[in-house]
Amino acid sequence: MMWMLAGLAMAQDAPVTGGDSPTINGQLFNPSIDAQSTVWTNDSYRAPNAYTSARAVLHYVNDPVVYVSGNGDTTELVSGVWQMSVQGAHTRGPLRIGVDLPVYLRANGDNFGGETGLGDLALDLKLSALDRTEKPVGLAVAYRMGFPTASVSAPLGGDGLGWELGLIVDKEVGDNTLVAANLGTKGVKDVTLENLEYKDQFFWRLGVGHQLNEATGLSLDLVRHRTYGSAGEEAGKPLEALLGGSRRVGDTPFVARGAIGTGLNAGIGAPKYRLVFGFAWEPSEDKDTDLDGLMDSVDACPNEAEDADGVADEDGCPEPTKVTIIVVDTDGVAIEDATWTAGESSGASGEGLEMMDGDLSVEASHPDYVGALTTVSVNGDEITAKVELARIPGTLLVDAVDEDDNPVEQVTWRAMGTDIELQKGGEVVELPWGDYNIVVNAPGYKPKKERVVVTKETEKVVKLTMVPSKAKVTAEKIDISESVFFETGKAIIKSESYELLDDVAALLDAHPEITKLRVEGHTDDRGDDASNQDLSERRAAAVMEYMIDKGVSADRLESKGYGESKPLESNNTRAGRAKNRRVDFFVAERSDD
Repeated sequence: MMWMLAGLAMAQDAPVTGGDSPTINGQLFNPSIDAQSTVWTNDSYRAPNAYTSARAVLHYVNDPVVYVSGNGDTTELVSGVWQMSVQGAHTRGPLRIGVDLPVYLRANGDNFGGETGLGDLALDLKLSALDRTEKPVGLAVAYRMGFPTASVSAPLGGDGLGWELGLIVDKEVGDNTLVAANLGTKGVKDVTLENLEYKDQFFWRLGVGHQLNEATGLSLDLVRHRTYGSAGEEAGKPLEALLGGSRRVGDTPFVARGAIGTGLNAGIGAPKYRLVFGFAWEPSEDKDTDLDGLMDSVDACPNEAEDADGVADEDGCPEPTKVTIIVVDTDGVAIEDATWTAGESSGASGEGLEMMDGDLSVEASHPDYVGALTTVSVNGDEITAKVELARIPGTLLVDAVDEDDNPVEQVTWRAMGTDIELQKGGEVVELPWGDYNIVVNAPGYKPKKERVVVTKETEKVVKLTMVPSKAKVTAEKIDISESVFFETGKAIIKSESYELLDDVAALLDAHPEITKLRVEGHTDDRGDDASNQDLSERRAAAVMEYMIDKGVSADRLESKGYGESKPLESNNTRAGRAKNRRVDFFVAERSDD
């Protein structure tokens, strides 16, 4: 194989004359308009929106198209070409629009000499689908349309429109190496070159770019074209390798690129050698590395996000955030004279400090409270952090006895207005220091209220004398030990029943879990049904009004009369009728289980 020649294996022995030059484009090399790491292979690189760049690529190719006759005579249809590719690119979102104008500074061959002119103008488009900086691989689609603008007679331009469609896949390997692959097809006008049909082609490109440092990189491109149907014709399967390098000129927007390559077989367009030198105008990308809305070119801290606290935001640097620390008790009330420490800072409740974003560990203290440590997260917004302290506890023992100083069984108590759960009498209970109104209950006894002051780290004992009650609470009702008496045939409560109803009201006050109590009125069967029904309703309402006057909330009460419909015993005896004339207290709703 003659690696230095691109052959046209033709059957005729006669040499090719000037008029016989085929109307094909033997210049296969189209330098990439915007590849960052390679010279020929396209990558999926997506420039920032509205980014514009330009390149001028000067390259010389030796013997890209050579005719070999049947008797071994050689005609250099294109022996050497000096070409300048003038390129420009502009990005709009994921779409890069590019133009490429080849200018032949000098083209030589055996049938012509010293030609100068234009090549085929091309429109080059690339649509990026996956960003390799965010996805495992980069993915893009490229389309190139060539127009028949060539003005030279050498086989360096197509006769008609040409096109190229390709898929681009690339991946970053490590921090400094990029591997890119192109796979596609290109359309050209069909030309019969004696025993070879030069027509649409399949191509692939494989490129590897390695960045030595921020300014300098190396690359290797391997490119293969194959004319469809040229299975046995080497001329239709050119293969070329290109070794290149690039360097940015200081801090300027200019980048220099160079490459040297050779054809690896005798295909049309695979040269003896190729020299490339390019000069590009590629401004450094103005990224927003820290995603704070300020581009790196104007961001004094490009790697640290501005915290948007309204302080000198135009510089792009995060500023300290003001954190005010308030020490409160478990009820959310600020504690006077409380102090706090946070790292090397300290202060009183209500004072603050300034810090950068992150977590702040704050420890608060006060002589009457248990110290607490909490973590405050700061994210750029001015905040007020509350540190909650619990009061230092003391202990309380409730000792309940009857009027004969004997212990009372089944004693329970609760602290009104707090979330302290029901406690048993006779047991020592730990309580935060403070004033408490406790209510003590025992079955068969009147509730007992007592104001208790608990001080920190002390033991408090409260001894209470319980007085028997005429009512007691069960799960379903309030049982009363005697009847409620009314004036005959009326809904007027007799005074002898006041104490009984006072005990019922006191039980309701001591048992807030009873949220609705139903007062039921009943009569015996003397009199007509309608009159008895009316009387029972009025008596039940009278009892409800009495308890409201004693301070029971009307929302917790309801009344209902049943007349003579629900007797407890027979109405045929005086004792039975007396039991049937009654008032019952049923628990309609309760908040506990």
